[in-house]
Parts: sequence; structure tokens; C-alpha cells
Amino acid sequence: MPVQWNALARRLRGEIVRPGDERYEFARRLQNLEYDAINPAAVVYCETAQDVGASIEFARSGGIDVHVRSGGHSLNGLSTGAGMVLDVSRINGVAVREGTVALGAGTQSLDALDVLAGTGKQIITGTFPTVAAGGFLSGGGIGWQTRGFGIGSDRVRSATVVLADGRIATCSAESEPDLLWALRGGGGGNFGVVTEFEVAPIDAPLLVGYEITWDVDVAADVLTSWQTWCTAGGDFGSSLVVLPRFGPDAPPAVKVWGVHYGAPHGIERALDDLVELAGTRPLRRWVGDQLPYSTVMHERLCGEATVAQCHRTGSGPEAKGHRHPHTRQAYRLLADPVTPEQAGRSLAMWETSPSWERYLLCIAVGGPTGGPESAYPHRDARFLMGYQIAVRDQGASAEHFADVTTWADGADEVLDPMACGSYINFPSSRIRKGWARAYHRDALPRLLEVKAKYDPDDVFRHAQSLRP
Repeated sequence: MPVQWNALARRLRGEIVRPGDERYEFARRLQNLEYDAINPAAVVYCETAQDVGASIEFARSGGIDVHVRSGGHSLNGLSTGAGMVLDVSRINGVAVREGTVALGAGTQSLDALDVLAGTGKQIITGTFPTVAAGGFLSGGGIGWQTRGFGIGSDRVRSATVVLADGRIATCSAESEPDLLWALRGGGGGNFGVVTEFEVAPIDAPLLVGYEITWDVDVAADVLTSWQTWCTAGGDFGSSLVVLPRFGPDAPPAVKVWGVHYGAPHGIERALDDLVELAGTRPLRRWVGDQLPYSTVMHERLCGEATVAQCHRTGSGPEAKGHRHPHTRQAYRLLADPVTPEQAGRSLAMWETSPSWERYLLCIAVGGPTGGPESAYPHRDARFLMGYQIAVRDQGASAEHFADVTTWADGADEVLDPMACGSYINFPSSRIRKGWARAYHRDALPRLLEVKAKYDPDDVFRHAQSLRP
């Protein structure tokens, strides 16, 4: 290890992984295979806020770019680069306190659910098992629980943050309130490195999982009917509609699946109403048993895999969680349900995909909005809708990858007239102009003030970060 990295290593409780080290291949990779060609100068696994501060000071003194990473799920690869990857995945403790839950920024959704099982308390978590709290909560936090309990960032009461000058600050309603405001939905990698959040938990209800599937030929009717069903009232919990195709010979289908906060008979009646609205009988319909919150959420995230198995392959001896292939995506937030004409155009775009592996996804959002003042600007959004396309063959031609990118550009053009904004945790490189306004809307001017105050030298920057 070069002398300068040794000097940092002596200051850390954590460790530094460099090119040539045994664990470097795992350490440098994100969840998405697309960014495997990026080779950071070092991955610094921080275990304390002091580690983070020392790493920032070291990077600044050496003119090294800092790339902050918690779960490594950034769709645009914003948590890696050629400089230092500052990784907080080992700051992952979960502690129940008086009225709150303390979450390390590296805590992954499935681990938080597991630790809190049996406590009677739970938190808002991501829709993928290994999404970590750092990025998830900083960007707003839309999850399976959002329709019933709101977004995750509304429940943040305080945060421990390492600032650009290496200082450790605790922001709350009484101390650094403008920084806390920005961290509630202003996006990760902008203002500092969060090492711990203190969040207000939710009382863990009993849940029922459900899934209902129709033939792809009625996808437009199902999409519009589902949106009407979601907005008509009643507590159906959180749900999404997805039109996937995950095999070259696999028949596509349209699915509605989610969780219900109540007894099975309640969702059975609600699904009867959905079927009536859709006007056609489904191919399959399943409603699970009423089970503890942590059990149902684990099934949604991990299926039959254990907690240890559900982690990304390479992270532990039992871990076998998959990584995502090379992807392109386009997502937008919608304030209104799509019209039949818009549904038709959306599905026609899906049909033209140059890759068999793609999906059209629509997640019901909304839910309680009476939380504290925050930088999350999309209170009018009812749905998060978007496309994702994947290429598993990393040896595919440059022309094929170009076709995939062109298709994603076209998908974004379909979504744009329907959109009220864009969700920063589902970032899209397709938004080449006006991305800051799309993500932050009316919160943008104040966010720029907070950025200038806490990171005037732009230490925390990436392709879609705010500039002081």
C-alpha cells in the first residue's frame, strides 16, 4: 500500500481496500454490473463517524475525489468513481431508543426488519432488500409502507453528519435545522456524509401479502383500473403494477402485488372490486395469511431466502443475492392517473424494446403527508412510473447497447408529458436538461443555500449533485 494510504489507514478503525488486494474486486463493485469497469483508487470502509472525518480530510488534502456509498444501489452509478469510495456499509447498527430507532447509514432494509422483528416497532424501508438507509432516507424514501405510513424521510428526527471540513454535526429541530431539512429528501451525496439517522418508528401491524395476474393483452385496462382502485379510497396498503418480461421465451404478464394492513377478507373484497373495474378475470390470484409485519415484508423482499442468503453474493459465506445487469431506465412521478390514451402509448413503448428483459412499473405513492418540514417536494405525486431495460450479455455489441440507450430516451419522452417531477432515488440520466428542477422543484433555491453553507468547496459532488 502506498505511503499516503498507509497514513490514512493508521487513523482508521475500518480498513482501506486498494487495487491488488484480495477483496478489491468485490469492494469496487456496485449493485449494477454496468459500473464494473470503474476502478476506484481506494475503497475506504469506515466504521465510525471519526473514520469518515479522517477520510474526508485525507481526500481533500490530496485532491482526491470523494464518492459516498451506503448500499451501492445508485442506478446511475453515482456512488463510485476513480477517486476514493467512502463506504459506510459497516456503520449499520440498529438500536431501539425511547420513542425512536437509531439506524446506521449502512443499515440495509432486510437487516433492519430482522433486528426489529418482535419489538412491535418497524420503520419505512426500501423496495429492494439490500438498499441502505443512507441514500434511501436522504432521497425521501418511497417503500412498501408509504401508502400507509408516508415516506421514510418524514420520520427522520435527527441525523449525525460528517461535514466537508471533517467536523461531526448532529442536526435536529434545535441544532442545524436547515441541514436536517435538506437531508429529509434533498438527496444523498450533496451536503455531507450521514452516519446515523434517528427515526420515529411505526407500530408494526399485521400484514397480508397479495398478488393478482392478468394476460398482457389487457394490460392497459389493468393499469388504468388499478390506478382508479388505488385513488378511490380505502386502505389497501401499498401496491404496484408491473409488466415484466424476464426470459426470451417467457410470456409477459401484468401483475398487481402488494401488502394489506388488515385481515385477508378485507383485501379479498378489495381485489373483487379491482377485477370488476378491470372487466376481465385474472389468470391467477393469491392472498396470503395474516402474519407479522417483519414476516410479510421479508417475503416481499427476499422470498424464501434467509436474511444471510438475501445479501449480495460475496458479502458473506451464505450470501447469494443477485446483482443487476447493465440497465437503462426512465422514471417519473405522476400527479394524476394515466388516461386510456396515455396507457396505450406507454404500453406501445414497452413493446418496442430492443431487449427481451424489460419492465414497465407503476408504484402507488402518496399516503400521510403531515410530517415535518422537509426538502421532499413531491407531495402531489400519486404514482411513480417508469421503464427499465437490461442487457445480461456483457459481450453484446456497442450497437446493441446504443439501441438500448436510445430506447430509454424514447421511454422518457413518453413519460415526460405526464410527469409532475422526478424521484431522486430513482435517478435517470435521460433527464439531461432541468434535472435539478425535476428532482427538487420548489425546494431547489433553499437547497442551493444549504449546499453553499455546508459544502462551499463542492467536496460532495457527482453528475447530478447540487453546486454551491
